[in-house]
Order: sequence, then C-alpha cells, then structure tokens
Amino acid sequence: MNLYVGNISPSVQHAELLHMFEGTGQVLYARLGELKTESGGKGYAFVYVPNEEHARTVVASLNGSLLKGEKLTVSPMAERPGVVSGTAR
Repeated sequence: MNLYVGNISPSVQHAELLHMFEGTGQVLYARLGELKTESGGKGYAFVYVPNEEHARTVVASLNGSLLKGEKLTVSPMAERPGVVSGTAR
C-alpha cells in the first residue's frame, strides 16, 4: 500500500525517514520530495508498505508523530487506475 507522508521538515534526510518507517516493519521504498512555498518549504514523502494490514497499523501508529519537531501526516494514498505499487502497468 502506498502511503503519503506530509509536513516533513526540509532538514530530514532519506535515511532518517526510512529508519522511522522500517522501525514499524517491512518497507519497500521511501521517496522524499519538497513543496516550495513563499515561506520556505515543507517536505513530503511516498512510502510503500507491501502488506495492507501492516500499512494500516503504520498509519495508526505514525500519523501525528514528531520527526525533527514537525508533526507528520501519514495517510493511505488513493488508488489510481493503471498504477500498481507506485509503477505504471
């Protein structure tokens, strides 16, 4: 299941994010991105957890948690037709 992670501090490194999510179980990948705004930027990420039940547990345990002083938003991503596990069919 693909998860969206929002409100990430721009100072968070990929390894830190991956470590946080891997602490909850198997993660296939995590990709960081950054939204540019007039007031600077906030990061976001896409994390893929292969087991749907485990992914729901990850959302419940990490949504609202703090990482480098920022309260994370973790939620399942909406399924998109033609997209499987983050790759096009």
